Amino acid sequence: MMFLVLLLVPLYSQGENDFQWTQTERGSFYYGTFPPTFTWGVGSSAYQTEGAWDKDGKGQSIWDAFTHKKGKTFMNQTADSSCDGYYKVKEDMDLLKELKVSHYRLSISWPRLIPTGIKAESVNEMGIKYYNNLINVLLENNITPVVTLYHWDLPQTLQEKFGGWQNITMITYFNDYANLCFEKFGDRVKYWITFSNPWSVAVEGYETGEHAPGLKLRGTGVYKAAHNLIKAHARVWHSYNKHWRSRQNGMIGISLTTDWGEPVDISSQKDIEAAERFVQFNFGWFANPIYNGDYPQIMKEYIGQKSAHQNLGMSRLPIFTSQEKAFIKGTSDFLGVGHFTTRYITNRNFPSTQGPSYFTDKDLMELVDPKWPEPESKWLYSVPWGFRRLLNFVKTQYGSPLVLVTENGVSEKMHCAQLCDEWRIHYLKGYINEMLKAIKDGVRIQGYTAWSLLDKFEWDEGFSERFGLYYVEFKNKNKPRYPKASVQFYKKIIRANGFPNFREVENWHRISTETCSTTNQLLAADPLTSHMEMVTEIVVPTVCTLCILIGAVLLMILLRRKS
Repeated sequence: MMFLVLLLVPLYSQGENDFQWTQTERGSFYYGTFPPTFTWGVGSSAYQTEGAWDKDGKGQSIWDAFTHKKGKTFMNQTADSSCDGYYKVKEDMDLLKELKVSHYRLSISWPRLIPTGIKAESVNEMGIKYYNNLINVLLENNITPVVTLYHWDLPQTLQEKFGGWQNITMITYFNDYANLCFEKFGDRVKYWITFSNPWSVAVEGYETGEHAPGLKLRGTGVYKAAHNLIKAHARVWHSYNKHWRSRQNGMIGISLTTDWGEPVDISSQKDIEAAERFVQFNFGWFANPIYNGDYPQIMKEYIGQKSAHQNLGMSRLPIFTSQEKAFIKGTSDFLGVGHFTTRYITNRNFPSTQGPSYFTDKDLMELVDPKWPEPESKWLYSVPWGFRRLLNFVKTQYGSPLVLVTENGVSEKMHCAQLCDEWRIHYLKGYINEMLKAIKDGVRIQGYTAWSLLDKFEWDEGFSERFGLYYVEFKNKNKPRYPKASVQFYKKIIRANGFPNFREVENWHRISTETCSTTNQLLAADPLTSHMEMVTEIVVPTVCTLCILIGAVLLMILLRRKS
């Protein structure tokens, strides 16, 4: 039987800053392979997986403080133990070897290295020992560490003393911490990421308060935090460039995560402009200063106008000086791109009288297509073509930078154990294929990072959402890991470096779903085992105690009657 292999004609061949919003041809599935040097990986973060929140000299983070307050997370869950990754380096390394990935994205916990966040006060040697061991084990297994310096776990002391990212002094403390990491690990780490998804740090930490530190500084604190994050990124890039690059020969970038925004009506100029505002307010907010020297013009105009209508003396969006613009521009050796889903965007005018708000500053509304597949998690619709659109936007807007896809994946809300995750197989297949099309369009993509290796603590959602390729049984004190069907499917993509042909890809799908059913049966037996452990450890001693008490009471009654 013969299969037709589609020839992919690049759909996005415009010059710089000339993204075509009306060009929406999406095409069929493309069978082909990635460049020989393309790298495949998976990711995680320290707070979400390590556990050991107060062990071996680690200081408290803002997420430790936040989750220990009632009502902040799903069922008041915390990551105090999470996956116990701190104690399971060898076990998790076996999972990476099974996947045959070439890189692993991890983050370093700032308070595990510097308990108070201030290097001059103390450095935790046990923390340095832990990350040295982790990095060494990765390299011994030919897995390249891609290390994030900040994945949201600011030392709590810096929040209490200075107000966290609202305070410009964070730039100096973060630079000191980064230089300690370069000093201790830079001889082996060649890929550094300053910040993971700074949009979330600013918006959910300082606008909505859904994330740590839980502040709701509507329409003001969000922009101030972002301003300091951008300047901190640039400061660290220059530190590496000046003091470490010549000796260590590494690269340093930033990881920006965004949904794609597609105009509801591509014949409506207002919808097109709204869609561009959506992407600029999410992605361009951070990318534009780094690649073009300043905030997107549309952000400056809209926030400036809203601020004026609110009778403020100046724009709520801070201003970079000419020296700062020059200092920030060009501070990225590669651009990390994180992406999960897409929204349709239409124009909507919000009156300035509603008061300052990041969300109303954009004057737009987000919609979903009822035809899109029903998501496992309410927010994460699978819309693969949006990924290609985003990657081409990055190419045209920022001078065709070198891109590393730093997180892409799908979650599910699980009420019972389920390892046959067909929805994740379909998601990975679709999104990775759109990334392959983007490479054919001319986007310079170096590698792909599936998010994530393990089920883990998902911030305010606790353990109710699961992103992992491997299922973690959190209620079991040993935190065992079980491969989902997507593990086998992703392994096949990695081994083939793409999608060879229809027959082979369909065969991968079949084999993956068949192999998961056996493991599913094993996992289904585990709750019974856990239940029996509970009976042995809790119920039996309780019953025995009650029997002794009842016996004592009966004995007392008997003695009274005799007397």
